[in-house]
Amino acid sequence: MAEIKRNLDSTFAQKRDRALQDAQRRKEEVYEKIPELARLDAEITLSGLRYARSLLNDAATDSEERLSAQINALNDRMKALLLSHGYPADYLKPRFECSLCEDRGYVTQNGITTPCSCYQKLYLEQLYQYSNLLDDGKTGFEYFDASYFSDKPDKEKYRVENSPRDQILSVRELAQCFIDQFTDPETPNYYFYGPTGTGKTFMAKCIGLELLKKGYTVLYLSAPSLFSIIHQYRLNPDREEAGGEKAYRNLITANLLILDDLGTEPSSDARYAELLSLLELRKARGRDHAVKTIISSNLDPRQLTQSYNERIASRIVGEFKTLKFFGEDIRVMKKMQAVSQEE
Repeated sequence: MAEIKRNLDSTFAQKRDRALQDAQRRKEEVYEKIPELARLDAEITLSGLRYARSLLNDAATDSEERLSAQINALNDRMKALLLSHGYPADYLKPRFECSLCEDRGYVTQNGITTPCSCYQKLYLEQLYQYSNLLDDGKTGFEYFDASYFSDKPDKEKYRVENSPRDQILSVRELAQCFIDQFTDPETPNYYFYGPTGTGKTFMAKCIGLELLKKGYTVLYLSAPSLFSIIHQYRLNPDREEAGGEKAYRNLITANLLILDDLGTEPSSDARYAELLSLLELRKARGRDHAVKTIISSNLDPRQLTQSYNERIASRIVGEFKTLKFFGEDIRVMKKMQAVSQEE
């Protein structure tokens, strides 16, 4: 997050410098064509200095009013002269992209400085780019539809008492608590598990999008992509120049890391240590920062032990709140609905 802010502050400083330099270029161009404008500008500068000095003298009220009127008159003469030569009246003013903050990125009201709306907009755009959460127009809690989940319990099939719909509604409620209490040290990490198409990735992304709107950094990666980043970081001697250092650091510092489809990455002994190391580094950072992790997988805790090892399984089961997703494959259901509508 700090890196994003530094980049934005630099971007706004460059934008403001360009606007001021462009204004200076136009001023020099016009003053060469209309020397009278340069003389009027010099008079305005001198009158401004006199006005500033007069403000220091409380008894000089008449002088203040006279100098203010003089400056206004000189400005009016400059505007009239510009118009008479075919230039807009505001031709000499800097052309800032944002008139509210004049490309500073911040506005000050009543002595309080806050980010401008243009800064907040760019900051959110940067967060989205950082996150890998692409806006596909189908993700977000506004698209959450519990009707895809059966309201009929089936203990024999799902091995739980409640229905798929009751379960997903419970998960949805917990997801909102996770968002609302994100900075609370007691808020747990989550391990989403269940069959393909039961909403694990959708729910994780919905949480990520809501946290992005609140200004938190979110990083979404599939398990193969995550282990690829770690592998490149470990093996590339020029990792800092190649961007590997930054990519790996993001895995540790992101406020929310979403690791999707754990168990689909290529099998290797190294992944045990790599995953444990990453979880440990994020846990350490979480002592002083808002840092949480959501892992989704088709593997239940027992299968996780078989696919990885007991240390990984015990770390996740012990330090993550496990949430089971179950029901019919929503992707298949949506495809069937689309086909029936076409017919």
